[in-house]
Amino acid sequence: MSKDDDDIFASDDESGDEFGGFDADIEPDDEESGPEVTQDDSGAAPATQEAPTPASPAKPVQGKPGTIKKPSKKRTRKPLSMMEKVMRVMLRRAGLNELPPVTDIVRSKVGMRVPIKDIALFTGEPKDELLAELAANFPVRNIVNLSAEVQKTRVMTIGSQILAAGRMYQPIQVARVEGNLQCTSGRHRLAFLAIAYGPTAKIPVYIEEMTLCEARDAVVVANQARPTKALERAEHAILQAVGGDADAEQDDMYGKTVVTKAKARKYCVYSVLERGHPVRLAFPVSLTSSRKDGGLTTITNVENYWGNAIEWSKDTTRKDFDEALKNATAFLNTLAKHLQMLPGFDAKDHMASMTLSAIGKYYRAYLEITGNDPSGKVADIAAAIVALGEIGRQKSEKTYEAITTAMRGK
Repeated sequence: MSKDDDDIFASDDESGDEFGGFDADIEPDDEESGPEVTQDDSGAAPATQEAPTPASPAKPVQGKPGTIKKPSKKRTRKPLSMMEKVMRVMLRRAGLNELPPVTDIVRSKVGMRVPIKDIALFTGEPKDELLAELAANFPVRNIVNLSAEVQKTRVMTIGSQILAAGRMYQPIQVARVEGNLQCTSGRHRLAFLAIAYGPTAKIPVYIEEMTLCEARDAVVVANQARPTKALERAEHAILQAVGGDADAEQDDMYGKTVVTKAKARKYCVYSVLERGHPVRLAFPVSLTSSRKDGGLTTITNVENYWGNAIEWSKDTTRKDFDEALKNATAFLNTLAKHLQMLPGFDAKDHMASMTLSAIGKYYRAYLEITGNDPSGKVADIAAAIVALGEIGRQKSEKTYEAITTAMRGK
């Protein structure tokens, strides 16, 4: 990636949701020209005047009698829109000077030609300003991708790759669900095409009649080969187990999904964050490690906590597991509240992955030894954690031992 490409993310986190650094791509306006100081043919500087004198008329340009030199004019340039800025970056990454025709990009693709805006891409209103502007052109919301929203950085990466290749190799797959066109594979490609050629541009897409469950199942299969976020992975695990039925009964969802310890963790993530069952988290969590959206920690970190705090075996019933999930989550909610009240609290250390793993292990050990959860000692536990200082990168076993030592006799 060139330095110019890096500029676009100058004020952003890893997810690249904000723009910065575009001014370097635009030539600055010329400054207004002030009065010019001239010299005679000998090159001598003009004599210094001791008192101000009235302004003299403009001097004729030497060699052109009677011609008056005009002052330079300020050059102006129309500001680029956000879409134009993004397109310029993608073209530069692809090594192109101009955008090829859309017919070249979608050549050899077969299927029904439909306006891009008629295909549901966005699950809600994107937080990114550019994508929010684009989403306003799409009247139908995507209901088959659940929490997985279109990401601007991915759109730009895929768009640059398509431009460099000169064509789009993979077809856009669309499901007709309840009368609406829902994109099941290719949302980022469609978003790129909408930015490049406009939402009304018609492109060929492969359309298949599906039920809502079938379409969600198709999304899971299509996305298995690409990196996904923690919540999306949990959704995929659940939907794959219940045949795409996001409204499955809790017993059915637990019975079909929770067949391993890893799947038990996915059940925790989906149940608590998507359904609020059996209890909700009382503090904000982030989808990405940057936590730029204000989360105290990330979904992955909380998942690690649940994995250590809750015991699961093949004999564990859904009722017992949900009760354990409820108690462990309630404890974490209370702990987070106490942590935030303490001077020296730093979420990057005290709500980090290794720290939450250690807290989960301590919670479970205390429960197994005493028969009670440590909720009555949560204030002391919070104080002990903050007193450990910068422990974000410390191994969870070492943090667990430190918490255990600090809590002895309390």
